[in-house]
Amino acid sequence: MNMNLVKRLLGYSSRKGLLILSFLFAAFYAVSTVLIPYFAGRAIDSLDEDYKVIIGFVVLIAACALVSSVSSYVLLRVNNAFSYDVTKGLRNDMFAKVGKLRLATLDTTDPGKLQSLIINDCETVGDGLILFLNQFVAGLVTILVTMIIMFLIDFRIAIFVLLCVPLTFFVSYIIAKRTFGSFKKQSEVRSKQTSYISETCDNFTTLRSYNGFANRREEFGKINEDYKKISIKAVFLSSITNPSTRFVNSVIYSGVALIGAFLCLGPSLTAGLLVSLLAYSNQFMKPFNDLSAVYTELTNTFACLGKMIELIDNKDVIPEEGSLEPVARETDGQGISIEFKDVSFSYVPGKPVLKNVSFTVPAGAKAAIVGPTGCGKTTLINLLMRFYEPDSGQILINGRPISEIPRDSLRGLIGFVLQDTWIKNGSVMENIKFGRPDMTDEEAVKGADITGASSFIKRLPSKFNENISNMRSDISEGQKQLLAITRAMNSDPDVMILDEATSSVDVLTEVRIQKAVKELLSGRTGIIIAHRLSTIIDCDIIAVLDNGELAEIGTHEQLLENKGFYSELYESYI
Repeated sequence: MNMNLVKRLLGYSSRKGLLILSFLFAAFYAVSTVLIPYFAGRAIDSLDEDYKVIIGFVVLIAACALVSSVSSYVLLRVNNAFSYDVTKGLRNDMFAKVGKLRLATLDTTDPGKLQSLIINDCETVGDGLILFLNQFVAGLVTILVTMIIMFLIDFRIAIFVLLCVPLTFFVSYIIAKRTFGSFKKQSEVRSKQTSYISETCDNFTTLRSYNGFANRREEFGKINEDYKKISIKAVFLSSITNPSTRFVNSVIYSGVALIGAFLCLGPSLTAGLLVSLLAYSNQFMKPFNDLSAVYTELTNTFACLGKMIELIDNKDVIPEEGSLEPVARETDGQGISIEFKDVSFSYVPGKPVLKNVSFTVPAGAKAAIVGPTGCGKTTLINLLMRFYEPDSGQILINGRPISEIPRDSLRGLIGFVLQDTWIKNGSVMENIKFGRPDMTDEEAVKGADITGASSFIKRLPSKFNENISNMRSDISEGQKQLLAITRAMNSDPDVMILDEATSSVDVLTEVRIQKAVKELLSGRTGIIIAHRLSTIIDCDIIAVLDNGELAEIGTHEQLLENKGFYSELYESYI
């Protein structure tokens, strides 16, 4: 048991008073349960006495049974509440950490692994905590009180039982040591399984179009087979602990019966107290059996908890920026100037994606970034949004380096539409208001009218109150893109970035969007990334990237006159 992990786990509880209640009722339960065999033995020895004495012991036994039952009920309720309180805090912390990690880390992390950590592994930790609380304190008190009573009845039998305890621990330790590795591997395979299922469910259409489900079933079958094998091994190792310790208990029970029988021949031990001792030999070892079972289950719990704490302690996070001054929103209608100054960047060290890129987008201008696939267009925007930081060079907003502007403040100035749209699970209205939750319904509807999104929204059964998601197959990619553009427009940005934002719409819709974007960009700065060169002909500036370098820059007419790389692109396009 890693005590540092235990401290971290318990630190997630907001109701630590429940832990005190758990210990208190566990003690009540243990003491009342332990006293029952003693009173039963005394009642047997009182058979030749007044029946009132026997009735007295029966009443005491009934009272202990009642206290034990009530304490057990309360204990279970308290432990469940405490466990779910801890896992709620743990799960919230992990989810929050995902939002703080750098994109460079998230890009190389399997989403299924994160899902498994936050959902499955957290549930495993909660179950392990409940099991531990239900068994541990009650077990310790039971062991202590039982041993005291056994010494008071007959110290020789008590010593015999006590000497047999290490054997139980030894058996449990040997088994649990091997169990930990199996449960750790089981958790890893489960993460892989979750990731595979998630990937399959997110790409039904593609898989069916390529008839890929046969291969997916075969691959999933192999993963499932691995999970079956490792799970069988882990469960087998954890389950043999109880039978093994029970065998040891049977040996101890037989020893107590033999020693007690000889002692009953003399005056030092009565038949009733021998019955009590036999019950106590089982009762004394039962907590060890339970704790042994807890120990093996905890190996699974700690295997999961270790990975969760590793995620929470990940240092590759976005740095706090509380000391940075936010940038003010534009109120004079002049827009915001953007300057890329000798910007270089590489995702993998030694393999640059951008090389000393420099150009300026004046305030209120509409700029386009074009070039072949993989030339660094989207990377340039990722740097502007501060999803990544440049290896060298600077990006300036109104002459101020964006490294000196808090990310939240910077992104509050920018409306961003990706070619891969994301739709929030919720109503159409909630999606439109995503960037500005405080806007009115009338403003949201007006924005949808401008972009033309209202034409398909009004055909939905519940119109703006219709619940939608990325998985809705009856809403086309073009319609989703219209919705994303509406969302960005309604956030009222000072800078609008469109990254292939019209790639999934038809020609008529594209014309409508271009008209709406032109109206929206009046007095604002715009950056457009597009493969369709027809959409950027009227831009004020066109920056042409090639192999991570700025090849050309100018207006459409100027670049055609230069007969350079842009001219070749345009001629191949038309």
